[in-house]
Amino acid sequence: MNKRGALSVLGFLAGSFFLFVAAVSHWLFHHRGHRRLAKTLLAAGAAADGLFLYSFLVPNFPLTGRVFYSGRTDGNRLALSFDDGPRPPYTGQILDVLKKEGATATFFVLGENARRFPDLVKRIEVEGHRIANHGDDHSIMMFAGGGEALAQLDAADQAFRDAGVNDPATLFRAPHGWLSPAAHRAISRRGYRVTGWSKGIWDTASPGVEAIVSRTDELLRPGRILLLHDGWSGPGEEDRSQTVAALSEIIRNARARGLKFVTVEQMMEEEAAF
Repeated sequence: MNKRGALSVLGFLAGSFFLFVAAVSHWLFHHRGHRRLAKTLLAAGAAADGLFLYSFLVPNFPLTGRVFYSGRTDGNRLALSFDDGPRPPYTGQILDVLKKEGATATFFVLGENARRFPDLVKRIEVEGHRIANHGDDHSIMMFAGGGEALAQLDAADQAFRDAGVNDPATLFRAPHGWLSPAAHRAISRRGYRVTGWSKGIWDTASPGVEAIVSRTDELLRPGRILLLHDGWSGPGEEDRSQTVAALSEIIRNARARGLKFVTVEQMMEEEAAF
C-alpha cells in the first residue's frame, strides 16, 4: 500500500467511527433525553478517534509496540542515520563526506535499491557503517499483517546477502515510521528491534542547505537519532544534493558541542548497560 492509500483508509476508518458515535449520541440526546450521556459519549468518541489517528500517524508512539528513538541523554553519543538508499550519486557522496569527517552512520536500506546498486550497498559496510532494514519497496505498513511485514523484511535481507553484505544489523525502521501492531509483533519476534528517530528534519522537501543545518541544530543533543535521506523508492529521480551539502556542517556542529557519532546499535548497547 502506498502513502496516499494508507491515509485514505485511515481517514475512512476514523470518519466512519466518529459518524457512528455522533449518530448514537444524537439518538440518545433527542429520542431518549439522555443529554449528559450523549455529550459524554460524543466527547469520549472524539478522544478515542484522536488517539486512534495519533497512534498511527505519529512515529515512535508506543501503542503499536516499543520503538527505540532516543538513547541516554547524560552522555555524549549521537546517532546519524540515512533512509531510502542507496542511490547514486548521493549515497556515494555522503560516504565520501563521512570518510572525510571520520563519522559513522547507520543506513536503513531498501531491498529494491540494494538489488539495483549492490556495489554501493557493499561499500557502506566496507567503510565501517551499519546496514539496517527499511523494508523492500517502501510499502506503507500502517495496516500490514504479520506475514506481509515479514515478506518485506525477508526480501530486503535477501537483497543484502546477494550484495555481499556480511553482517546487517537486526534493526528495522518502517517507512514513514508507520507500523501496525501485527507487523510490529512479527518483526520483533523475528529478533529485530524496531527503530525510529528523535525528530524529523524533512530534508526530502529540499528546503535549502541552511534550513537543513538549522533544523538539525536543535537535535544535536546526547542520545538523539538524526534522520536524513540518501535515496528514494521507485524508478524516478529525486534530489538529495542539499543533504550532501549540509552534512559536513552538521557533523562539525555536533563535534563543537562535544558529541561523538556512533551507530544506532552502539547507542542501544549503551542504554542496555545501565
